[in-house]
Amino acid sequence: MSRKRKIKKPKRNYKKTMIVEGKLMKNKRGFGFVCPDSGDDVFVSGRDMNGAMNGDLVRVKAHENQRRRGAFEGNIIKIIERNIHYVVGHLSRERGRGLYLVHPINTNNDYIMVSKKNIGTAKPGDVVKAKIIRYPKGDYIAEGKVKTIVARAGDNDEYILSHMADYGVKPHFSNRVLNEADSAASRVKITPSENRKDYRLLMTVTIDGADSKDFDDAISVSKLENGNYGLLVHIADVAEYVREGCALDKEALNRGNSVYLQDRVIPMIPERLSNGECSLNPHVERLTLTCAMEIDNEGHVINYEISESIIKSNYRLVYDDVSNMLENHDKELIKKYSDVFPMLTDACELYHILSRRRKRDGSLDFDLLESKIVMNEAGEPIDVVLSDRRVSNRMIEEFMLAANKTIAEHYFWEKTPLAYRVHEKPDVLKMMELKNFLSNLGFALNGKSDSIKTKELSNILCMIDGKPEEALVSRVMIRTMQKAYYSTECLGHYGLAFKYYCHFTSPIRRYSDLLVHRTIKNQIHAGDYISNEKGYKTFLEDTCKHISETERNAMELERKITKHYQVIYMRNHIGSEFDGVVSGVKSHGIYVELENTIEGFIGLELLGNRYIIDEKSYSAIDDVSGNTITLGQPIRIRVVDASPEDGYIDFEIA
Repeated sequence: MSRKRKIKKPKRNYKKTMIVEGKLMKNKRGFGFVCPDSGDDVFVSGRDMNGAMNGDLVRVKAHENQRRRGAFEGNIIKIIERNIHYVVGHLSRERGRGLYLVHPINTNNDYIMVSKKNIGTAKPGDVVKAKIIRYPKGDYIAEGKVKTIVARAGDNDEYILSHMADYGVKPHFSNRVLNEADSAASRVKITPSENRKDYRLLMTVTIDGADSKDFDDAISVSKLENGNYGLLVHIADVAEYVREGCALDKEALNRGNSVYLQDRVIPMIPERLSNGECSLNPHVERLTLTCAMEIDNEGHVINYEISESIIKSNYRLVYDDVSNMLENHDKELIKKYSDVFPMLTDACELYHILSRRRKRDGSLDFDLLESKIVMNEAGEPIDVVLSDRRVSNRMIEEFMLAANKTIAEHYFWEKTPLAYRVHEKPDVLKMMELKNFLSNLGFALNGKSDSIKTKELSNILCMIDGKPEEALVSRVMIRTMQKAYYSTECLGHYGLAFKYYCHFTSPIRRYSDLLVHRTIKNQIHAGDYISNEKGYKTFLEDTCKHISETERNAMELERKITKHYQVIYMRNHIGSEFDGVVSGVKSHGIYVELENTIEGFIGLELLGNRYIIDEKSYSAIDDVSGNTITLGQPIRIRVVDASPEDGYIDFEIA
């Protein structure tokens, strides 16, 4: 008589167990990672999700697994807060079951089941936005109800609309908000008053791109009798139109910022205001806030005044024309703008003074090229051209920096709550990696890794200016930097080497600037402009967090759409050869950026399996020949494949 042998389950090799809370970041293959505010991420397999969805705040029981060299893995024991309430995706019909599925645009999100009664007028193939009415449980996936048809199957701009919806970017304003914008435009009277400085007779110009439609900044520059310069930065007084707490204001706050895509702009406030009454169009009177500065020949702001004002712009100038006058001395343009050209000459002198001062102080200026995708009438990309930062672009940037810095310093010492623009010093570990990297190239970065001044980094950039390793060092240094954000704490701007900094100059397209304007107007009006000053600091803290998130959200969407058009463009160039530079080195291959800024990937299988990747030295080394491919190295490639559906471009070495 035989006995059944009892098989013991192998013991898991765990060293330490703990409870961790964090955000779940799922992968399209089913597994995910729980990312706590501090400490290591925790790996969670698909079978241990316990109904959690991508983005949920969860509690996980984590174990340190010795077999995986100390990595943590665990299972989710509680869903603290749901983050996903809607899913955007393509609707499909399940054969023979009378059910429908929403296949999410964001492939890291979960599928949503929809019953026939909940699809409305949507049809298979449409892109829909479905609200979750029942979250996953056990073996059952989430169930939803179609709320909006984002795009019909086959629409030309299906990709753009679907990703806008997935990122929560609304293409239209509600009738209520549009009506409020119309009412505000009619309510506000553009007339001189005792409280407003009258600059209507002062030579004033806007300088923007040729395609710009909303002009929120204008300048007036003069050389003073004492040899100093007068710089007046006039900014559209949007706060006069968008009053605190109204539906128009709530919508602007919800959006946080305008979003700029290749073929459209999704404005923060309706066009009646953004392109109309608030825009500093030429030859019409406009309400503004002005930061008037007196600047000496060393670039110091020695006097300033911040006031409500009224202006009348003399010219709507474009960057290329101004640059052609200042750089190339274009005689026809100088004759055309003869009355304003002397002011532009003074402005250019002041720009160089301010720029030299900022560089002396150690401000970083990564002069990386940007590109513009040229579209045809059918909305198809036909070319990718480089956008040059010429003297006029840099001049306006310098003037806006001066105004932003002056405003921030003033309200810091006034001890008034303000939305500051903060850029903290780099993470210590990243700075240590940068020091080691520079050391291998023969450059010494002075100071301890937790206290390296921006000036030290600026000195390195000056040393390599024009040298072959310039692009390489610039890229590695950029990757060392933290992301900037908004805060009620004045923590300074590391990259600019500014102790005080805020955003004041773009209230048409950034809610942060609108907040700064309200602070200014509240001081001018002796505290009568903001309704609840006691609760304003708390509101400001919450709002700074929100608009930092909307900014990141918009940047991600803009990058995704840009990449989409780049892939479509490169799909028409499969087999073509291009020159580029190595822009990234990863364990699975290398990234190459072309001269037109389009980036593609060369996988290890196309690179050659003899190559060994060393991510710390940013290089790929041929184990047989010793040939090395390094970050920043020139390389010629051939386009192998381009998939708009998946968003990738594959290269091989030509």
